[in-house]
Amino acid sequence: MLTNTLTKKQKDVLTFLCKYKSDNGFCPSYKDIAAHFKFNSDGTVRTYLEQLEAKHYIKRSGKARSFQLLVDLTQIPILGTIQAGLPIEALQVDNGHINELPVLQYKDSKFALTVKGDSMINAGILDGDIAIIDKNQTIKAKDIIAAQIEDEVTLKRYVPQKTHIELQAENEAYPPIILNNSEKSSIILGKYIGLIRNNPN
Repeated sequence: MLTNTLTKKQKDVLTFLCKYKSDNGFCPSYKDIAAHFKFNSDGTVRTYLEQLEAKHYIKRSGKARSFQLLVDLTQIPILGTIQAGLPIEALQVDNGHINELPVLQYKDSKFALTVKGDSMINAGILDGDIAIIDKNQTIKAKDIIAAQIEDEVTLKRYVPQKTHIELQAENEAYPPIILNNSEKSSIILGKYIGLIRNNPN
C-alpha cells in the first residue's frame, strides 16, 4: 500500500507506529504517541488515528485506545517489475514487501524491483530475481543502476563517456542504451546494492 494519500504529518505518525511496533512487538499507547510528537493532549492523537483509519492504514478496535496496523512501513516495498532487457513501462504497483531478512536493514531510500529478462545474466542477475536499489548511494562508473527513461525502467551497468552515457547490458545479445550527459540526473533512480534470488530454476 502506497502512502502518497497521507499528509506529511500523517505519514510521520504512521511511520512512528510501525517503527515502534517493529522495535517492541506491540503498538504504542496514546501516551507514547503524544510524548514522541509532543502533542498537548490525547485528543490530538485520536484525531490522527481517526484519519489513518479513514484511509485504511490502521483499524481501531472496540477497546478504548486500541488499534492494529494494516501496513508495515519498516519493510522494503516491492514497487513493481524492472526489465533486464529492453526497457518496459514502470508500474507503481504494490507487490508486497521483503520481510524477515536480517541482512536487509530498512532505510527510507531503499526499494526493491523484480527483474524481468536476461540482459544482466552475466552479472548473476536472473529473470525473477529481486534487485535491491538505494536512492542515496553514490553512483560510480561501472556500477549497476536502475534507470528511468521517460516512462520506462531498466537495470543496466552505468558507463559514462566524454560525450554521452552508456547503459550497458551484461549479455552480448543486447546493445547499450545511449543517453546524453544532461539526462543523468533525471534517469538514475538509484544504485543496485543487492539481490534476492527468486528463481525456482
